Amino acid sequence: MKTWNSFGVATLLVGLCSMLSANVAVAQTTEQISAAKGILAKVPASDLSAKAAQLVADAPAKGKAAVAAAVAQAVVSINSDVTLAAVAAIALKAPAVAPAAAAAAASKLPNSAGAIAAAAARVPGVKADDVRSAVIAAVPLQAEQIVSAMSRAKLSSSLGLTPAAPSVARSDASIDSENRRVL
Repeated sequence: MKTWNSFGVATLLVGLCSMLSANVAVAQTTEQISAAKGILAKVPASDLSAKAAQLVADAPAKGKAAVAAAVAQAVVSINSDVTLAAVAAIALKAPAVAPAAAAAAASKLPNSAGAIAAAAARVPGVKADDVRSAVIAAVPLQAEQIVSAMSRAKLSSSLGLTPAAPSVARSDASIDSENRRVL
């Protein structure tokens, strides 16, 4: 029953949300944010990130980005301390809409835009360049902060690195050292 309830709520949010262009969150209306707030306000702070991500995951594919933007803005207004965790949780459940969630959250917390962008971009499967572009579009005055924060973050996706690469090098080194001991 809870699954149907979440799906129904996500469908309602999609109906309320406007379309997004180029993965950048368009300003959400007061009604859209209110609908998300109404759902999330009843959730304990410890579960807020998970519930926010679940709302986005339950949304139909066509409206996922709009739901992500509305939910991210609602989280900021309910409990801004949970913003980074919520944006990361949304990105984990739906990597394609991470730019929309990050941009929406950053538009409400412009001084934290760099940290929000880095939190979303660190999630495996998220395109860091898309997150950077979306967040800069949402808060252009923070562009320098966003670029700086993302360059300091360890973003393997933007560097083209795979997590396995360092471990392969280490395993070769340990084999080489073992060979020396045997001789």
